[in-house]
Amino acid sequence: MKIRSLAIASLFLTPTILGAAETNSVPTPAAVVETNAPEEITITATRIATPQEKSPTSTTVITREEIAQSQQHMVVDVLHAQPGVAVAATGQPGTVQGVFLRGANNNQTLVLVDGIRVNSPFNNQYDFSQLPVDNVERIEILRGAQSTLYGSEAAGGVINIVTKRGTCLPTGSLETEYGSFNTSITRGHFSDSLGQLSVAADGSYARSENDRINSDYEQYHFGGHARYDFSDRFSATLLANYFHNNDGVPGDIFTDDPTARLKTESYLFGLILNADPTDWWNAKLKLSYAREQGNYDQPTNAANYGVSDFSQTVGRRNQVDFQNVFKLSEQHTFLIGGTVENNSGNLTDVYTDPAFSYTNNSVLAKTINTYSAYAQYDFTPIERVTLTAGGRVDDSDTYGTHGTYRFGGRFTVPEAETIFRASVGTGFRAPSISDLYYPNFSNPNLQPEKSVGWDAGFEQPLFQNKLRFGATFFHNNFDNLIQYVGNPFFAPENVARARTFGVESFVAWQVLTNLTARASYTWTDTENLTTGAELVRRPEHSGSLNLNWQITPKLDADASAQFIGMRTDVNYYTFPASTVALPFYTKLNLALRWQVQKHLEIFARAENLTDERYQEVFGYPSLGRGFYGGLRLQF
Repeated sequence: MKIRSLAIASLFLTPTILGAAETNSVPTPAAVVETNAPEEITITATRIATPQEKSPTSTTVITREEIAQSQQHMVVDVLHAQPGVAVAATGQPGTVQGVFLRGANNNQTLVLVDGIRVNSPFNNQYDFSQLPVDNVERIEILRGAQSTLYGSEAAGGVINIVTKRGTCLPTGSLETEYGSFNTSITRGHFSDSLGQLSVAADGSYARSENDRINSDYEQYHFGGHARYDFSDRFSATLLANYFHNNDGVPGDIFTDDPTARLKTESYLFGLILNADPTDWWNAKLKLSYAREQGNYDQPTNAANYGVSDFSQTVGRRNQVDFQNVFKLSEQHTFLIGGTVENNSGNLTDVYTDPAFSYTNNSVLAKTINTYSAYAQYDFTPIERVTLTAGGRVDDSDTYGTHGTYRFGGRFTVPEAETIFRASVGTGFRAPSISDLYYPNFSNPNLQPEKSVGWDAGFEQPLFQNKLRFGATFFHNNFDNLIQYVGNPFFAPENVARARTFGVESFVAWQVLTNLTARASYTWTDTENLTTGAELVRRPEHSGSLNLNWQITPKLDADASAQFIGMRTDVNYYTFPASTVALPFYTKLNLALRWQVQKHLEIFARAENLTDERYQEVFGYPSLGRGFYGGLRLQF
């Protein structure tokens, strides 16, 4: 029923949309170790492969080695420790998990896989519980409004998942892990090249009982990547991702439903054609198809007072994106492109409440078409200066025409090598199929949510890049936010406004040749401009500390701490709903890896070492202390 769907959606779709913040281009440990190391490459900032230090936009790149050091299984657990990233999970592993960039809502954070959008076609959100690290080569985080190049859902920022490619020689691995809460994970990987063809494939199976009633989960995942180079100037890439999840849904601690289940299945197919017709022209065509299906089944039991509910949602996206990069000289680069997107959503819901002799059958089948054009100009008058200007127009058969813009600049000071960055831009989030058409709880007249924001910051390398620190100030205004109100039904309207500003800072230090340290701190001031209250689930103070120690050439240790300040949330079990405080917490993790010999690695980790009891969403306790270990065979 829609009430339950709205209860789940309310975990992310509140009028208090904003918080968190952003940092400058935070270097990875690998970037600090080698003073002569090549510059890391980002591909999300301008849709053009750009050295990270030359980008006018603040980005973070998480490498494959960093992911391996943390020993995390899910991408969301890697994102937890990143500056300016806030996570809200409805409980324990396997449950719905949303990511907020600079405090923007989950459905205002665009997620890409190899540049292809994967947010839900049905509600615009992305559930990070469906994204393991199996086939991830690196993660790129781009904060602030990026709708100029990426359209809807990029009002808060972009997270791009770059998948593994084939290797020159055949390589592979098989890994198994077991630990607390009867948790087991098995992974496999293989990659190879044969002439012009390169392939990579990854798969995993994970299960856990967790520590609440009916909170167990089971996951399957498969990812594949194949590329064929027809010549030095033309290549074709085929990618595929499949995910299946079967979760218990106990609800919050006031419900503890013993039988409700949620089964989700999603897959993505993409074809990328890349050509260089001339030395100064690169053309890229992306064709993609994505489908997701969720089946929620709540049988009658005493905990839910005899209520039964079965719903099925299906979302599909067909997308064509064609971009052209014209590098006319070292100083002038133009990007011109267009996108055609077709989103469709289907819903079937049967809800029965015997206490009121009430049965409701809901059916939905809707489609939204959007046509977009975008352009950007990169001007590099000298090597130490980069200026960008871009614009975009989106035309939809539901909300009409909407335009966005973005300007940015970067200046590197001679000799001191201080990098200054600044940007200003607009973003938007189009109303979803659910917002517009959900039976009895929707509004077909909704307009896009809008945002405008700016930031300015610096970063400073010292001692041959062994020490690096920086800070960024940001300010965002959000308008036309969609909020569910009761007139006369619980339906959405464009009524809310919000504002955030704050400072992010970071330090990265190569203490010794084999010891690196990283720390970050974010201060965020938020306000719901409609009510004057601070925004929920956004900590005013947050930070992280990470130490990585290569004890011997074959043994390394990784220790991390996350500090999350007090946040507010809403208790819907009082009438009227009341504000509650979620206490400050600190979470400590420790991981060890031992390369026994060339083909065998043993690893172990402790999560939430101090057994901290905390909630990211009110009423949904997180998992306690856990110990895990396993081995990896490599060939």
